[in-house]
Amino acid sequence: MKIKRCFPFFSVLAILVLTACSPDPEEAPERPRDPWAFRSVLDRKPRMLSLALDTACYAAYDLEKGQVYKVWKGGILAEGTVFTNKKNIQPGSWGTSYYKEGELPDKWVIAEGGRELGFETKFRGYLLRHNRITLNFDFLLNDGRKISLQESPEFTRDQGGNPGFERSFQVVGKPAGLSLELISENGTVRHIIDDETVIRDYFERLPAQQAPSIGDSYDHLGILWMENSDCYTCHEEHNAMVGPSFEQIASRYPKDKNSYALLTSKIKEGGKGRWGETPMNPHPDLAEKEIKTILDYIFTFKTEESSGEQQIQVSRNVPSTEEEESPLPGHGAPLQAVHPSYDLTTLHREDFQPRVGGLAFLPDERLLVSTWDSLGAVYLVEGIREDDPAEITVKRVAEGLAEPLGLEVVDGEIFVLQKHELTQLIDHDGDEVIDEYKVVCDAWGVTDDFHEFAFGLVHKDDHFYITLSMAMRLMANERQLPDRGRTLKISRDGSYETIDYGLRTPNGIGLGMDEELFVTDNQGQWLPANKLIHVQQGAYNGMAWGLTAGQEKNPPEMVPPAIWLPDKEIGNSPSEPVLMKDGPYKGQLLHGDVSHGGIKRDFLEKVNGQYQGAVFRFSQGFAAGVNRLVWGPDGALYVGEVGMVGGWSWKENQFGLERLSYNGEPTAEMLAIRARSDGFEIEFTQPMNPDNFRPEMIHLEQWRYEPTASYGGPKLDLEELVPEQADWSADGKKLYLKLRGLREKHVIYFKISEQLRSKSGDPLWSSEAWYTLNHIPKPTEPSQVAVRGRAKL
Repeated sequence: MKIKRCFPFFSVLAILVLTACSPDPEEAPERPRDPWAFRSVLDRKPRMLSLALDTACYAAYDLEKGQVYKVWKGGILAEGTVFTNKKNIQPGSWGTSYYKEGELPDKWVIAEGGRELGFETKFRGYLLRHNRITLNFDFLLNDGRKISLQESPEFTRDQGGNPGFERSFQVVGKPAGLSLELISENGTVRHIIDDETVIRDYFERLPAQQAPSIGDSYDHLGILWMENSDCYTCHEEHNAMVGPSFEQIASRYPKDKNSYALLTSKIKEGGKGRWGETPMNPHPDLAEKEIKTILDYIFTFKTEESSGEQQIQVSRNVPSTEEEESPLPGHGAPLQAVHPSYDLTTLHREDFQPRVGGLAFLPDERLLVSTWDSLGAVYLVEGIREDDPAEITVKRVAEGLAEPLGLEVVDGEIFVLQKHELTQLIDHDGDEVIDEYKVVCDAWGVTDDFHEFAFGLVHKDDHFYITLSMAMRLMANERQLPDRGRTLKISRDGSYETIDYGLRTPNGIGLGMDEELFVTDNQGQWLPANKLIHVQQGAYNGMAWGLTAGQEKNPPEMVPPAIWLPDKEIGNSPSEPVLMKDGPYKGQLLHGDVSHGGIKRDFLEKVNGQYQGAVFRFSQGFAAGVNRLVWGPDGALYVGEVGMVGGWSWKENQFGLERLSYNGEPTAEMLAIRARSDGFEIEFTQPMNPDNFRPEMIHLEQWRYEPTASYGGPKLDLEELVPEQADWSADGKKLYLKLRGLREKHVIYFKISEQLRSKSGDPLWSSEAWYTLNHIPKPTEPSQVAVRGRAKL
């Protein structure tokens, strides 16, 4: 119960954004949480700012509405991907509100001459100085006039020790004759807000609050146990992914003790069955009672139609007795080591284990690192050229950001992409700690869905470019918001336009050859494989969830990717692409992969005006899944790594920051594959030994993909290709293959025997490549390359 309210009008020390006047740092209050001011979803509301003002007082603001949302004693259950690796839940408040229902003064009213005026509230950011915060809002009136407001919330106590909530206001630019009021929902509380207004509400003391158990935050405890495991990596409720949906499982099995026994065994032991060739991981650590709870939840998806006796029992897969030779790394299996032409230096250490969301260099050559974790921080890293991580200094300069998965420095100014906002970070006083978190753009649509990520950050021609992923937990009657699954072009004034659409999880955007934008996208529904995409105005990239109802009736044609990245062969979760600027691979792209691991290399060429090309294995040997890549001023490639338990990780490793430096040592491998009108030209980094080549040493296949509503997709029209002719250039660096039966819009797989050697006797570092043949080139003049010899085929 509120016991006292006072609202004196007297002069207070203003904390304005530009003047940055601040209270004495010795008076800075202690806070019960680090960070105490942080952005996240809260109570299913997407654009929220939560403040841990005191152990007796939390406050939260709905920034989309420009209103205080709640003031309470208790806390926040910090759940979700960056907090607890769980996908099915987001942070939520717990405890008891200080205000009675309807009495919280949270609604703004602007009037003139007794008539209420229409306006739009725009959140402009906040200032953090000496452990205090000031929020900045603009009220944009429909007639073009503007009022700016700064609000500074704080916890206080009265002389009797009762807790209180204080709000100090500064009003700038309010036209004469206009009134600005703050009222409660039920209209019983009204405050006139003028310049230098302070409102203080005091409350009766509340007893200690008890945080709920984690399970209380779930609709069903089965979800809890699946989130604690890796179930949601391969399964969803309604849609088939890597494995069947829960609806499919519930439909196939009768709900009886025999099914529970069979499925318990499958979950514990893992293996393959009637659902496909992808094996399910074993789960020996799950207790039988936990598995029973999981199965109870799965069987909630059984419909009346599937509850009869017609369910199909899935037979156990009988393992093959034939011994198969294990492929060598780089020759049918993922690489295991660092590329021989590069040296790898570890920059993270025991007290600095970043789950890297973004990397960028300042003009003075120091590195900024943003982290996808519970801190949502930005770190300033110095001494990165040192070989000993102990010599590196790390300073946290910003915090409380919501999943910052993009970072960019433009003319010395720092910009970070949060889940719901593009933000400029400003240090006003030169102490290398961010004071102001200034909104550049927060106009795109968002919900509380965990999968609505905002990825990457590229600056080009005075505009920013980002990608937005689609939601994954929508109900059947819900649609994707219009901006989801798109590449956005954002102006400095906060306006934006969409470039393309139909992206699913585009965790990587970068500049490639010709200063063109490229994006990687992750396999899923309507994406039968991963992709490297050339960003083109108006292009539809195939993910149908983002189509309008009208488009669904007449779907647009999917623009093929520049390169298909077949799932589990050369990709699982591709990430940021970067252009190779020098060395033997100059002009090609590199991109990381969080789940498949390592870095891949992309050779692109233009055929009929469109990019297409080949992807090669490049390097492994990193601490975790590769998420972000940036070239340093020293010419080295800085590698930021990330991961989470139960999916989106490489071997469940979760962090890493490393440096990859070119050492000049030559490596024998395929450098490029070029399409010809009647085949392909393979170029090698070193002269090869044609005398060591035999026709049966090269294996080729081709297939196509067809997007469908199911997760992933099979290789369609899969067939083996046999070269009619093989010619080597005189210097032994190029192999020309003449082929019949090549088809456009197909993937061509190349595998050369590991027995092929260079003239110096070196084996190939990797002998595999996947070329996306969107177009077959038109015949040209005969090649002027001198031919050394022809292999008989």
